[in-house]
Amino acid sequence: MEGLIQYLINVLADCATNTDMLCNIDKTVCMILPPKDKRKVVTPTFPSFKLDNVDLKYVSEFKYLGHFITNDEHDDKDVLREVRAMFTHTDILARRFFSCSVSVKIVLFRTFCICFFMVWNSGSATICALLTDYDLAI
Repeated sequence: MEGLIQYLINVLADCATNTDMLCNIDKTVCMILPPKDKRKVVTPTFPSFKLDNVDLKYVSEFKYLGHFITNDEHDDKDVLREVRAMFTHTDILARRFFSCSVSVKIVLFRTFCICFFMVWNSGSATICALLTDYDLAI
């Protein structure tokens, strides 16, 4: 398995070189997703992989296309980021449209402040917290 993954990384590097592109070593990382059942752990250590003769880092979380990916398969960090963004947008709308009616403010809030597309794998406590914050923002 180790050789196959390194082979794929080498293919990536070759394709990047052939198209005059560079792989950003700082943004290219490895992540191990541990099994939920600790008895199914195959090995506690993993081999180092290289890209352009530089060892790739192992991380427990990283940001990809604006979303945090963690090795515990939860998106709590994304939910909290979204809650902060929701309160920020709510405050901006409240200041700019303070003289509008409540129904207009609600339409504006629903249009510009709610983004639930990333709440797909959260625990129930995180979703409850998000709904509570939603109620507070309204």
